[in-house]
Amino acid sequence: MDRISEILTFLRGVDDYISGDMISAKLGISRTAVWKYINQLEYKGYGIVKLKGKGYRLINTPDKLFPWEVYRYLDTHSIVKEIIYQDTIDSTNSYAFKLALGGKPEGTCVVAEAQRTGKGRLSRVWFSPPGKNLYLSVILKPLIHPTRVYPITFISSLAVYDTIERVTGIVPTLKWPNDVLIHGKKVCGTLLEISTEADMVRFIVVGIGFNINMKEKEIDELIKNKATSLHIETNKIYERASVCGILLSNLDKYYSIFRKKGEQEICNIWEKTAQIKGKYLEINQMGEVHSGISEGIDTSGAMLININGKVKRIIAGDVSF
Repeated sequence: MDRISEILTFLRGVDDYISGDMISAKLGISRTAVWKYINQLEYKGYGIVKLKGKGYRLINTPDKLFPWEVYRYLDTHSIVKEIIYQDTIDSTNSYAFKLALGGKPEGTCVVAEAQRTGKGRLSRVWFSPPGKNLYLSVILKPLIHPTRVYPITFISSLAVYDTIERVTGIVPTLKWPNDVLIHGKKVCGTLLEISTEADMVRFIVVGIGFNINMKEKEIDELIKNKATSLHIETNKIYERASVCGILLSNLDKYYSIFRKKGEQEICNIWEKTAQIKGKYLEINQMGEVHSGISEGIDTSGAMLININGKVKRIIAGDVSF
């Protein structure tokens, strides 16, 4: 992995050919080893021109979420310490959960090109076509009581919110508790899965499904009227590794706020960003619909809704404006 990244750095560092001998000398490896790494890169989809007597020249890069590509866009001090890449996987959350049970440390991130059984809230399926979107899960291990977990959901949605603003210029909408919308359609959802003991959290897996380059015709018929992507909204194609690195850096930013200032600060940021106070909401809670004016969220992340002068606290449900 490190050698591939180093060789790519050399290839990207010049506008012309770079000789295998120069790479060999710089890395302290044999000329044959350089040739083998170049072949590996070609196998992974990198376009490399080989010219006898001149060396190698990189002409194109595949739109893949290879760890060394994502690392290029990560902040230096990011919490993400290891990125585990999978081409196709049942679910990044399920895989990350197993890794966490096996002792993988905080900051381990699983990314996949496609999911066979992607998961959403309330046991829903997350539509996960290959090579189009971001499907990732990050292991976190905050030293907190289980009752303080809920605001972690806001950390992930705020990270997505900032990422959309940065890469598209569009101001999205936050929908309680865990969705991000553009023009009323869902572009991203997050899912927390937690392992706890009696009085402490062992670990949290934060899963994010983020629609990037999916075209309208590629969206499943069942969700066509509810879902969108960055490409649909802007008619642009995005480098997914770049979006992924920016997203993980934003996740780290809000997680740092959570650890330093606590859940109250995260709830305050989410409430202000979502501009939820004063909005008329309908919340479907297991078939029971509550309608009223939002008075914001409390420190646990629950929605406070004023129904005919009485404030009701709701911890879960589907919101419509």
